[in-house]
Amino acid sequence: MDIDHIPLSSSIREELKVVLNSGNIPHASLFAGQDGGAQLAAAFAVAKSLLCIQAREGLSCGECQACNKCQKLIHPDLSFSFPVTSTIGTSEDCFDKWRDLMLTNLYSNLSDWIEAIDAGNAYLNISAREIRRIEGLLSRKSFEGRAKVLIIWYPEFLGVEGNKLLKSIEEPPPNTYIFLVATNSVKILPTILSRCRLFNIPRVPPKMLAKWLEEYKRVLPHSALTAAAISEGIVNEALKSLEGDYNADVAGDFIQWSRTSFTSDPIQIIDFVELFLKDGGKEKCRNLFRYGLFYFNQVNRILNGLIVENLSGKVHGSAQKMAGFLDLNSIESLCRFFDRLIIQIDRNASLKILLTHATIQLGRRLRIALKRSRSSTASS
Repeated sequence: MDIDHIPLSSSIREELKVVLNSGNIPHASLFAGQDGGAQLAAAFAVAKSLLCIQAREGLSCGECQACNKCQKLIHPDLSFSFPVTSTIGTSEDCFDKWRDLMLTNLYSNLSDWIEAIDAGNAYLNISAREIRRIEGLLSRKSFEGRAKVLIIWYPEFLGVEGNKLLKSIEEPPPNTYIFLVATNSVKILPTILSRCRLFNIPRVPPKMLAKWLEEYKRVLPHSALTAAAISEGIVNEALKSLEGDYNADVAGDFIQWSRTSFTSDPIQIIDFVELFLKDGGKEKCRNLFRYGLFYFNQVNRILNGLIVENLSGKVHGSAQKMAGFLDLNSIESLCRFFDRLIIQIDRNASLKILLTHATIQLGRRLRIALKRSRSSTASS
């Protein structure tokens, strides 16, 4: 993974390039961003550049043996640490599973990892035993003589045991680099945080993410725009939304769903729910609700005279009609409603019951808003 092939804002991409080109790489760095964002990919790209034996202007060539080993996550001077359950022990004991997950999707989040190791509700941690393993890794000499890089994924799980790493972070061996990849820097020990240079990896703007999906994931333009829109700039969510053929027209599904909900006809609602769930499940429902959240945010933009993003003609027309009778309070209430639906999906609620309830409630909220708008117009 090269820096130019990662969905990053131009400012952070240039910042990383300048640092690599200058050779002034901080011995300890924190790459922070949204869960499922591009921070791990960015840290990995910097590590790959440091280990490349034919680096050009500080950037990896992508062709040498070192780059090939990094790409396969088998370079002997590139080490990883991440949270595991107490029954597993250390990162080394389940590295193959982690490697398989990352080779499949370098933008995976914590939930993906929990599912990969079948952790369920078990407590994850970076234990004292794991820290001793880390110290052992840092004390070794470089195998190939260029540098050593340790990437700690989710350092938030270090806890107070992380203080044992302070000396290694502050004064690591020569040509040794420690990269922390986090989603919540507030949970990292201040003593560790103060010793790291921060690289903040923000969410990717929808248009930029859509372009990346087209260029590097070979996604069709319409699907790329929809995925970028409903993901709210989180790369992992965009990639997940593209899983399965049934996600090809989530915008069309949403328009049909909102019309069905508005009719309040029980037969139509039951038919829609059964047909919708026939060829999809959890991800299809999640995408529908995410698109609803995106859609009503765009309705809000129309109300405020702002430019809307990534809306096809029929969806744009629908959003304009909604803006004709929804007010700001109604839109905020609907967005909170969709947030709760997404949370229920993640809590493994019954999809049929949840979608039926959501359909009834959406229709009820829209009809109330329309009635209120008409009453206000009549009185004025």
